Amino acid sequence: MTTEHATKDSWQMLSEMMAAHGVCMDGLIEHTETGDTGSPASMLRLLERFAIEVQDESLHLSERPLMPGTNDYVLSSLCHCTTIQQALQQLANAYNFIHAGNYNQLECTERHLIYRIDDRSFPYTADARQYIAFNLDMVLVFIHGVITTLAGSAVPLLKIKSRNQAASQSPLPATFTETALSFSASCFELHYPAELATRAIQRPDGQILNSSLVYSELQRLGTEPCGQSATSFPLKVRLALESGLRDQASVARTLGCSVATLRRRLAAHRTSFRQYKEQLLNQEAKLLLMQQLTLEDIAHKLSFSDARSFKRAFRNWNGISPRQYAERKG
Repeated sequence: MTTEHATKDSWQMLSEMMAAHGVCMDGLIEHTETGDTGSPASMLRLLERFAIEVQDESLHLSERPLMPGTNDYVLSSLCHCTTIQQALQQLANAYNFIHAGNYNQLECTERHLIYRIDDRSFPYTADARQYIAFNLDMVLVFIHGVITTLAGSAVPLLKIKSRNQAASQSPLPATFTETALSFSASCFELHYPAELATRAIQRPDGQILNSSLVYSELQRLGTEPCGQSATSFPLKVRLALESGLRDQASVARTLGCSVATLRRRLAAHRTSFRQYKEQLLNQEAKLLLMQQLTLEDIAHKLSFSDARSFKRAFRNWNGISPRQYAERKG
């Protein structure tokens, strides 16, 4: 099976899962421009937007729905950790607390540091069965992204185990082309060298660990499928925005070009800096609305001058007011 076929099968699984809940994947893709629709980072971004649409970060797989933004809440709990082992243990503890069970486990042997997900007793919904393994494989991709982000560089991944019965329906072969993969296992596992446990966490100035930063690291560190490692210019712009930059001058400087060149190269892709920035702000606004923040607080977090300016922008983006959006999704 080629990585191209694996990517197509994963994309088909995504489409079917969304369609089962009345969500059109093509419609989400229009607002999830990544420049690379085959990478794990782009699939994770798409799943995040799916979670916003259905207002459940478990994607209706769990009997206990999770509010969108739960992953970012979990990642924020790692702020006091100093080593990779401490961070992974806290990550497991936080997810276990949220899901009310000991499903996430960390094991450190003489040779391996293992992050394990044993979901065999997890309270899945009745119609979740065909999508469980695919989504847990994507969770493994996400956790690997968390680890590489915390480490500040690519880390050696020795082995991956999955309960997925069919490699053709898993995103793992296309994502980890040089890692030993084992399917039909009893649990989902990531195996790293034991020495990774004591590696100190890197904390870039001004960056708070969140899902967007993890997606950016997955893209930057080259965990894309074979043949897709070259990052397009529009994607570089998006990654810069997700890292916290918000003005054209800062993004252009980060990409090593002038503002005029930034505009010209985006225009060549029939897009603009403003379009990318508004897409990102709109996504963040929807997540904050579901966290029941006041409009004044949201306006401040998104750097609007006041709540009135934010409300006007939100209506322009979505055709409805923030209050109407929150009522529909509530």
